[in-house]
Amino acid sequence: MWRLKRTRAGSHRVFIRLLVPNLLFLLLPLLVGGVIYNKTLHEMEKEVTASNTTVLQQSRDILDRRMSELSSIAIQLVNDTRIMQFQHINDPFQGSNINRIWDTRKAIQNYSLTNNFIFNYFVIYKNSELVFTENSTYELFDFYNTFRYIGLDTNSWKSMIVSTYHQRKMLPAQQVLVNGNVYSLLTYIHSLGYPGYPQGAVVITVDNREVQKLMGGLDLSGGGWAYIIDNSGKIISSTASDAPISWIQRSRLTGREGSMLEQIDHQQMRVTYTTSSYNGWTYLVAQPNHIVLKKVLYIKNIIFTMAFIFLALGLLIAYLIAYRNSRPLRSIMETIMERMDGKPDSGPDAYRFIGESVAKLIDNNHELQDKMKKHAPYLQAALFERLLKGDFLSAKDTSILLQHVGIETQGSHFAVGIVQLRGYEGGFDTNSLEELDIKRVMIKDILRQELHVNIYWHDIAEDQIALLFAFGGNKAESGLIYLGEALPEISEIIQARTNVVTRFAIGGIYKQLLHVSRSFEEAKQTLHFLTWRNQNAIASYDEIPKENNGYFYPSDLEMRLSNLALAGELAAVEIVLRELHEINFVERRLSVPMLQLFMNEMVGTVVKLLPQVSLNEGPLVDRLKQLSAEVTSYEGLEKNYMSLAKVYGHVCSFVNEHKKSQNVQLLENIVSMLHESFVEPDLCLDSVAERMGISKGYLSQFFKEQMGINFSDYLEDLRMTLAKELLAETDLPVFEIAERVGYSSSNTFCRAFKRINGVSTSAFRSSKAI
Repeated sequence: MWRLKRTRAGSHRVFIRLLVPNLLFLLLPLLVGGVIYNKTLHEMEKEVTASNTTVLQQSRDILDRRMSELSSIAIQLVNDTRIMQFQHINDPFQGSNINRIWDTRKAIQNYSLTNNFIFNYFVIYKNSELVFTENSTYELFDFYNTFRYIGLDTNSWKSMIVSTYHQRKMLPAQQVLVNGNVYSLLTYIHSLGYPGYPQGAVVITVDNREVQKLMGGLDLSGGGWAYIIDNSGKIISSTASDAPISWIQRSRLTGREGSMLEQIDHQQMRVTYTTSSYNGWTYLVAQPNHIVLKKVLYIKNIIFTMAFIFLALGLLIAYLIAYRNSRPLRSIMETIMERMDGKPDSGPDAYRFIGESVAKLIDNNHELQDKMKKHAPYLQAALFERLLKGDFLSAKDTSILLQHVGIETQGSHFAVGIVQLRGYEGGFDTNSLEELDIKRVMIKDILRQELHVNIYWHDIAEDQIALLFAFGGNKAESGLIYLGEALPEISEIIQARTNVVTRFAIGGIYKQLLHVSRSFEEAKQTLHFLTWRNQNAIASYDEIPKENNGYFYPSDLEMRLSNLALAGELAAVEIVLRELHEINFVERRLSVPMLQLFMNEMVGTVVKLLPQVSLNEGPLVDRLKQLSAEVTSYEGLEKNYMSLAKVYGHVCSFVNEHKKSQNVQLLENIVSMLHESFVEPDLCLDSVAERMGISKGYLSQFFKEQMGINFSDYLEDLRMTLAKELLAETDLPVFEIAERVGYSSSNTFCRAFKRINGVSTSAFRSSKAI
């Protein structure tokens, strides 16, 4: 159980190790988005502040011009002599004062006022309580009944206007009742007389609505407001009557203009302000921060929503990618753990564990390759000898086996030659054998350097080397011509370098590797001829005289024919029979008695073959006796030869049928053994092969061909079928089930169960319990 937990922890570490880089990669665009968002927020704040500042500056400039115009009008009125003459008159309606009043009122009417800010204007005198307007003349109390400041009585109003000397004084907006209608008016006062001795005042009222219009370009939604305050901190005009004023302190407004965040009535407000250089008034707007940043917040919501969606999708994709990429690693780890038979891994690092396992596998492979290289010469010699003797049954098997041991037989035509080292006919001793070993190596080096064809060699005796030549091209004659030109020179080089006289015997050239044995026999015959003639020369089989009075049926060819028949290779048997027929019946044109001897030996081969295949000998022996009977005609012998070929066909068919029945029986025995013994932990390919008496390679290939499934997969399927039954129908612990189905380790069993069934043993048991 501890081992299983450790394996799962290792799998989790692999998953987390693959997930973390994906998450880090995912955080990169989020960080970039955060930086972009902060930059956008800052730029939007600057844009809104700049917009508000522009509107305030425009309002300030317009109002400064209007105030300048008001000041100019007031000064003109104050300095008018007709207005000044009433400052010291106490009874303006006596005598000639009536005419003066008429002239003064006409003088006031002469001022053409174009300032649309002005609501009205009038002149009031302190001593006479006379009031001049642009249209009429009033006594103070009569005028106050038509132009009354709400909240002030007549005396208070008079005291505010004329009791104190004012110079270009603007009073904050107040509610004024004018002819029964209420207006919000700003009052501009410029006193008559001198400081400390006021005699009256010129009063100009401004409609507060016109001032408020100047700030109409400001966004005051959501509880915003705008102020105009004088240099003493009094509010001259405001867009909202309920706006808080407790926070306004000029000392907190640094500089002539700017912007800041203020917490006002538990609400975050963006305050923007600018100060007039004309009269020192401050124009100020306060807006809720969420209104100011409305666009920014909209972008923020979009960014945050998209970021959340992107993050969720990114996490999902990162999880899936990490899971998908970790599955092969987990599978590799589980496979390695299974092959290690549950041995602890090398540490928490999965990559290190896999790397060490692969390194160990590579080291084992290199060790195995080194061993194979050491044994390769022996394998090459054995296979080369089989090739020369004709033991191979098919061209495909021949090429594959030779390539496996490093012999690449590339060519379209093949021939065998024998090189004999002269001077050792008298026998061998220790010194001569050592000398021969050295000289054979030297001769092979000379042949490899001087011959420009593919060549392979095999030592067939202490003083003889068999050479296999592989020629390219389509014409066999060109190969013989080349050897005839090159070998004499090579023979001289060998004699010069090794002080050894050589003779070369070359067999015929054939298109197939299977016919190399025939070329080898021909080379031996050629060498025998050279030895009989005691010649040190290079000769080919075609150059020596043929003994056409004898039949051709060498022992190695007889052995090959028997081996092919025992293997059931009918096509190969027919090829050999056709070759023998061509040589003995066509090329050599033997006499009838010689052909009779040939037929008797061929029949003898079949007679020796029948007991080896357990064939019913009775009918065939009788038939063979008929074939060996004396025949006096060439046509009769040829007919008997064709009948003998049919006997070989019958033998091959019998062998193939017997092989099939043997395969069926062998397969039944193997399957029966598996079903009876699959719960044994040590049951495997090697143990079954040993019990059946066959090699494990043959067993693996045979089982796959017959059953269509690998041996190990079939055995594992038997064990898993029983395991699922025990999990579903019993409460046995997993380790006991593992032992009952043939696993020596519960960890190996759990990994194999999940790999095959896709779920763990506990999940499978839970699903069956529902």
